[in-house]
Amino acid sequence: MSALTRRRALQLCSVALAGGTAGCATSSRNSSVDPTLSELDANNYDFRSYTVSVLVLDGDEPVYSAEKEIGPAEPEESDSSEVARTGGARFEGFPTDVGDYVLYAWRDDQPTSEWAAFDFREWDTPCLGLNIQIGDVTGSQTGEVSIWYTKDPDRCPAETTTASE
Repeated sequence: MSALTRRRALQLCSVALAGGTAGCATSSRNSSVDPTLSELDANNYDFRSYTVSVLVLDGDEPVYSAEKEIGPAEPEESDSSEVARTGGARFEGFPTDVGDYVLYAWRDDQPTSEWAAFDFREWDTPCLGLNIQIGDVTGSQTGEVSIWYTKDPDRCPAETTTASE
């Protein structure tokens, strides 16, 4: 699988911006604390493999893009719809200082209207961890992409850790 090129990232960026980020340029953060992104992982609860892509934008400028192939979840039993183990991946090399960035995540050839977005400007916390999730444990959202967060990931430096909600 080829890496996401700068040209492709810019093309995707312009489509994403046209698709719904207009008017989101102001910060809703009440403090001057810019969050740190300490982890960026992905889990697949679906029983088929996917390629997950992420794009991080600073305004309309791409600052990070990556793809990961994620294996399928394994069923509890051969005829079960219960997930015993998820497929997973860990992204590396992402920016950690993410103050005014927006992260987009999608699987395979998903249309931009279905991309999941995480706007770091909405969070007044010193440290965040993100998990991109495909599907869910109930199997009711097969193939759907969502972004889950924690405000207290284990890998945050001690001075930036906050209480989990």
